[in-house]
Amino acid sequence: MDLNTLELQDIGEIVRKVRKERGLRLEDLADENISPATISNVERGVPHVGQEKALYLINKLGIELSEVPKLLHGQQRELKQLQKTLFQIECLGDQGNSREALKKLDKLDLENSHPYSAYYYYIKGKCHSRLKNSAKAERALFNAIRLASQTDTNIEASAFAELSLVAYYQNDLETALKYVNSGMDAFVDNGNRSHSIHVLKRNKAIYLERLGRLGEAIGVVHEVWDSLPEMEQVETKLSFYWLRAELARRTGVYDEAIKYAEAGLELARFNYQYSSMFDLWTVLAGVHMELKEWEQAEGCFEMALSLKEKVIGGEKDRFITAYARLGILYMKQNRKEEAHKMLSEAILLGQKLNDLPRLTYALQLMGDFYRKQNKTQNAITYYQQGLEIARKHQLKKREYEALLHLAQCFENVDEQEFTRLTQNMYKVLIDLKNKGSESKWISGSEKA
Repeated sequence: MDLNTLELQDIGEIVRKVRKERGLRLEDLADENISPATISNVERGVPHVGQEKALYLINKLGIELSEVPKLLHGQQRELKQLQKTLFQIECLGDQGNSREALKKLDKLDLENSHPYSAYYYYIKGKCHSRLKNSAKAERALFNAIRLASQTDTNIEASAFAELSLVAYYQNDLETALKYVNSGMDAFVDNGNRSHSIHVLKRNKAIYLERLGRLGEAIGVVHEVWDSLPEMEQVETKLSFYWLRAELARRTGVYDEAIKYAEAGLELARFNYQYSSMFDLWTVLAGVHMELKEWEQAEGCFEMALSLKEKVIGGEKDRFITAYARLGILYMKQNRKEEAHKMLSEAILLGQKLNDLPRLTYALQLMGDFYRKQNKTQNAITYYQQGLEIARKHQLKKREYEALLHLAQCFENVDEQEFTRLTQNMYKVLIDLKNKGSESKWISGSEKA
């Protein structure tokens, strides 16, 4: 057998297997002609490593070319079995058994030079992310990116997608957006995990929506829309139906919002996707509220909340929006006790889940609730809480709204404080305009 007839990765696997069987470290095999880093690259099958280096290691280890087919056959069998094992562990983690998945990964203890090390770290990062161990998740995912950068498996793109979620759940939306863009740049069209590009684009649209950059979010959704039939993951496809309906609602295109919410509900119903059904009923309720169709809105909220027990634990942040909007509905109907109860539920859940964009919205609504009853001091307390959170986490649009409501409270009461607040509003408005945020939102049409 000629060395040229073999893939470099196959040769690397043989080198790694023989080295480990003989108890040698990379440093033990290195000499003045080849470094530990180059040996690691050979073992991982990194394309830019020349075949002469691989041949040098084959000779140094005393491997006869006639032995290669037998070694290769055994190695391929072991690799195939390991790939199946890693896939099973990934499925275990995705099914909600992250701790058990991590135990199984620890037993494997793969070296960084192993061809599946990137996959190993990616699964580990996902598991730690699900367990809210953000530091461990980031460490594992950065390892996955570092080790996968020379391959076309799209593990790198998938790891960036997961890193964006870690940042998102820490309320760092700008960093989440940065990671998602890096993932899109790393994506390889003909690589494995082709679904990861749809996940990345879905996440990008959601982060832009949360940041209030509605025009950009709409652009991402429209760019993806024609490829929806190609999407393998029903959950991702439904996310785009929710995005299209929610963005249409927030920009006042109510007929379109209803159209896509109802179409999404049909798809979610057929596929038993209860969390997506909850979200889409909530969007529909919001649309009917904007149209002042209170009875229809309440009916949609009832449908959403009827699914409450079927929404799994890690997805309960969506209840904050439903409770907050129900609070608005009850305020419109002058049902004060029910409004206060719903807004209190939204605030408590926002605090518990540390969902700061939704929490600041709920705090603002509770301020509105008290200001409507001329209980200005109570209102100020909630507006100030929302302002403090918005400033700390760079939620500029929430900061602007909090300043606006506070200014309304102090107008004709404390001229000095009113002036200070309006000056701060001006500074935030300049920041928003510099970022290209929609002026329509500033005029009061934002309905998160």
